[in-house]
Amino acid sequence: MNKILWGSSTNAQQFEGGWNEGGKGVSISDSRVLANGYSDFKIASDHYHRMEEDLDLYQEMGFSIYRFSIAWTRIFPTGEEEMPNEEGLAFYDKMVDGLIKRGITPVATLYAYDLPQTLADKYKGFLNRKVIDLYIKYASTIFEHFKGRIKYYTPFNEPNLFHVDDEYIMGVKGLTDKEKWQAEHHITLAYVRCVNACHEIDPDAKIGPNSATQIIYPDSCKPKTVRTALYEMYLIDWAYLDIYVRGYYPKYFLNYLERIDCMPVFEEGDLELIASVKPDLISTTYYQTQVIKEEDASFELQKEGVLEEAPPEKTVQEALVRYRANNLNPYTSETEWGWIIDPDGFYYQLMEMYHRYQLPILILENGIGATEELDADNKVYDDYRIDYLAKHIEAMKQAINDGVEIVGYCTWSAHDLHSTREGFVKRYGFIYVDRYEHTIKSMKRYKKKSFYWYKKVIETNGEDLANNIEY
Repeated sequence: MNKILWGSSTNAQQFEGGWNEGGKGVSISDSRVLANGYSDFKIASDHYHRMEEDLDLYQEMGFSIYRFSIAWTRIFPTGEEEMPNEEGLAFYDKMVDGLIKRGITPVATLYAYDLPQTLADKYKGFLNRKVIDLYIKYASTIFEHFKGRIKYYTPFNEPNLFHVDDEYIMGVKGLTDKEKWQAEHHITLAYVRCVNACHEIDPDAKIGPNSATQIIYPDSCKPKTVRTALYEMYLIDWAYLDIYVRGYYPKYFLNYLERIDCMPVFEEGDLELIASVKPDLISTTYYQTQVIKEEDASFELQKEGVLEEAPPEKTVQEALVRYRANNLNPYTSETEWGWIIDPDGFYYQLMEMYHRYQLPILILENGIGATEELDADNKVYDDYRIDYLAKHIEAMKQAINDGVEIVGYCTWSAHDLHSTREGFVKRYGFIYVDRYEHTIKSMKRYKKKSFYWYKKVIETNGEDLANNIEY
């Protein structure tokens, strides 16, 4: 296998902490209240105060790439300042320069669910086109400041899932379905302008869309169920990449938006702007596949007019949430949280994505969450994580052998950090962070068994995946 970049990922809101330090403004992630009494994001893994130690651990593991996100509110605290916050830029200078010094290629995501709270309150976030301009000002500031240092960018994290939880991702409550799709259109315009700005300001940097691609299996070979699984993948996955890579709204997507009465308002020049986009690569995330059952297909066919009664769901994304919650696969195992473990689905995703769009793929997230505690020797024997990652890396290698061009592979996540909806109960890292859900403790870092296993994987460019580590 050709040598690829190996590393891991974090996101600012879930990892940094220091939520009100260094001139940082309040973001929607700082204001967020999680369901079920889970902890907030304000301290997270305290990377803000432990950066050098954390980067040293990445160097020890042998990372050649590291993906982080930049907190918009560290650069423009309310989103509307005339000049950027110098303390915020200095924080990321320290990170980027520290990575480069250690031989690690920086990858930056510019938006990962942490809109400035002011923009959510004042403009309803991306529902207002003014926020597009403010986002481009922020993104352009990053491109100019880090020109020649940050090599890869993704404008938005998993934008094809924004519609699933608009309050969490965009920080705005009570949007109508029509308003949600209008905001999605504005995010598309922001993405295109961001790609174009990057190419203009820093032509050597690579940039492209990110997709949390959802591979959906029919639970039988019944034609209508197969057809529905295919159609939902078009709407959830390929519609977004058709727009972000090919530069146009596909007909099937326009038909869908018209049918649910959510067609966005296209202003003069919007479609021409979208047509101008020329991404350099696609980044993606992968955790699991989904299963659609015959009865779920019946709901979707009702929407298509094949059956008479209308279903309760108005969007395929709402249906997707239901499938994820209820439909397991009898041929696979699951995580503690009921997420389907399916390395073959990873192969499916990479093959489908690459051979559709013929762009290099940068894998930004792949991992397994688990409840974990230190044992009496301050160790974590996470053999389940080693098994999960080994099987997924093997599937990636098979895809590479079948012609898929992979830039790099990043796991989720480097350290334990604040899970999106399960706080510190759900851990993904190679490095254990000593805190509980509502008890901060020492915040000390401990290397799990998988830390040493992944170090070996990187040293051998993925050739040695055996779980034979002495720990």
